[in-house]
Amino acid sequence: MRGRICILVLIGCLAPFGVRASDASDQTPDLSDQGSPPSTTAAGELEQAPPLPANRPIDLRNQPNQLSGRIGAGVIETDNIERTPSDRISDTIGELTADVVAHEQTRRLDVDVLSDLQYLTFAHNYFSNELVGNFIGSGTIAILPQQFEWVVQENFGQQQLDPTVAVTPANLENVNYFTTGPNFVIGLTSQVRTQVSLRYSDVYYQKSDLDNNRGDASVGLIRSQSPNSNISLNVEAERVDFQDSSANPDYTTEEAYGRYELQGARTNLMMDLGYDEIRGLSSSGAGVLVHFDATRVLSPSALLELSLGQDISDTSSLLRQLQNLNGLAVNAAYLQRANDPFINRYARLGWQFNRNRTFIDFDVARYEEHHLEDFGLDQGRTQTDLTVRRNLAPALVASIGGTYAKASYSASAASYRDVIAFAALEWRIGRRLNLRAEYDRFDQHGNVLTNVYLENRIGVTLGWQVDNVRAPDASPRSRGFVTNP
Repeated sequence: MRGRICILVLIGCLAPFGVRASDASDQTPDLSDQGSPPSTTAAGELEQAPPLPANRPIDLRNQPNQLSGRIGAGVIETDNIERTPSDRISDTIGELTADVVAHEQTRRLDVDVLSDLQYLTFAHNYFSNELVGNFIGSGTIAILPQQFEWVVQENFGQQQLDPTVAVTPANLENVNYFTTGPNFVIGLTSQVRTQVSLRYSDVYYQKSDLDNNRGDASVGLIRSQSPNSNISLNVEAERVDFQDSSANPDYTTEEAYGRYELQGARTNLMMDLGYDEIRGLSSSGAGVLVHFDATRVLSPSALLELSLGQDISDTSSLLRQLQNLNGLAVNAAYLQRANDPFINRYARLGWQFNRNRTFIDFDVARYEEHHLEDFGLDQGRTQTDLTVRRNLAPALVASIGGTYAKASYSASAASYRDVIAFAALEWRIGRRLNLRAEYDRFDQHGNVLTNVYLENRIGVTLGWQVDNVRAPDASPRSRGFVTNP
């Protein structure tokens, strides 16, 4: 498993060299005509549209084939390495970074990669060297197009061990979620088909005894309403088996739901409505399953996104869900160690503006967890993010932004509010080389003293752009234990 984590770094560093990237442009592409025209078979009949990418991360939805990447090395100065409320200690942190955004879609291949990985070294050895950040990788190979395909997915991130203690390397662990398996598609009529999906998953936790294996089977009856829309009826069951079953009870999740999908020229829509339940635990859980995801192109410069839902989830699945909702803007402090499933509720509204030399990204979200057994972990969290980027000159870009989050635990003293602010300036030295200077401020206040701290960081990174020069990453990057990938 440690070898698999190292492979993530290699992928993040080397993947960009294998694909030619698209040309750079400061102009926002016109998204109003992105809907694919209906295709026809040799007989002149409408060809059935493939399943729509409802689970693709927001960063890669509706994007053309592309690849961009940046490898960097830098140094960070912090005035509170241990994130304590008093007696602050300064330290120097060295970092190696690998940022990749890739999307490649052909008739037989569909690949997505998002990474923001950091390898950190601490000058005074307050903490051990570590790999942190987030990685999303998924690939689908159509062995027989629209009949038989193989799926591989990898998600890497971190979770907090103790929500009553500040987030440092001592209070974080890496989580790796690997899944693979086939899809079988059987055409029943020209408009109706059934899909059978089988999955095997391996979930690894760096420190906790929560390692588990999962088997998942689902069957869907799909009807194509048009080349760009589907309706379907689906049933699914997933079995979770922990390696330490004596401390972590195994369980099965079952769900049945109807789905409607639409991929239009300006609007993408996915809706699920059904029922799910948990079996195998001392306490039972069941309820309505609802998912709603919509993306609307308001103009060539503006995009609106809305996601909301309710389902039965667990910490591992929540990692994937948050990465899909927010791309790599997942904060590790918002994932907590737990061995029981929970009722998961969420709502997120996002708005993006990108025109000429200005980029603005704003979103507000609400997340709730209602655990089936460990009620002390029940929490509600509200989060707001804002990023503003401005191209001051052809070779100079300024960025500012911040995150405000407030978490409340119903049965513990772990409640806190967190403010992260950043300001950055990036200078393009040459066609491939750029220099970035960034200031980050972390201000957290909690109900317990161990969750209160103030930290300032100043970092300088020299980066090598491995494709044609593009605008810098639009997401703020908190250079610390809680990476804003």
